[in-house]
This record gives sequence, structure tokens and C-alpha cells, in this order.
Amino acid sequence: MRKLLALLLALGLAWGQGTEALWGKTCAQCHGEKGQGVRPYPPLQGAAPLFATPEGRRYLVLVVLYGRKGEAGLMPGFAQLKDEELASLLNHLRALLGAKGEPFTPEEVRRGRGLNLTPDGVKRP
Repeated sequence: MRKLLALLLALGLAWGQGTEALWGKTCAQCHGEKGQGVRPYPPLQGAAPLFATPEGRRYLVLVVLYGRKGEAGLMPGFAQLKDEELASLLNHLRALLGAKGEPFTPEEVRRGRGLNLTPDGVKRP
């Protein structure tokens, strides 16, 4: 029951104004309102298949928590955000991309915390 409530909360936040505003503050500056990318930062359409596999989902959680070093530079991590907020952001991106896969839950994000990774340590599967 608790897991279902958390899932419903995450889904509700993903479609609410709160998540869109959070997306605008944390993600859209570099990746665009629709994930299309803002030069020199990359579009996110290539991430769509990651939402459908356990390894891909874990990778996406680690990227939002710890950041990632890529060709365009360093993406910061957002570990200061709550698990619910990060799950909502990932669900918002999933919706933007029309990606397959289950919605993220706060518990899924929580499992990625405490690993003390650096952006160099987050590797795409």
C-alpha cells in the first residue's frame, strides 16, 4: 500500500506544475523544455531506451544523483533534491520522450544514494 501511494505521488508530481517548474530550473536550461538540447548540451532523445531496462534505469538514477562527465562538459548531480522530486523529473522526461518503462518511484531513487560516486564514475550501460 505504501509503495502504491508513493507511486501515485510521483505520477501526480510529474504532471503537476511543480515538476514543470523544477524541470525548468534544473534541466531545461541545458537540455531544453522538451529535452531537445541547447547547444552545446545534448538532446535527451537517445536516453529513451534506458527507461525500459533495469541497468538503464539505474544509470538514469545515478546520473541525476551524481552527474555525468560527457563530451559537452560536466552535468552536475542533483542529490540535494528529494527522492520524490528526482523521481518526478525522471517521469517527466520519460513522458517527454514517449519512452517505454514503468514510472520511477522515490524508493528507486533512494537506492542510488550513498554510493559517493563522482561524475566520472557514472558509466552508461
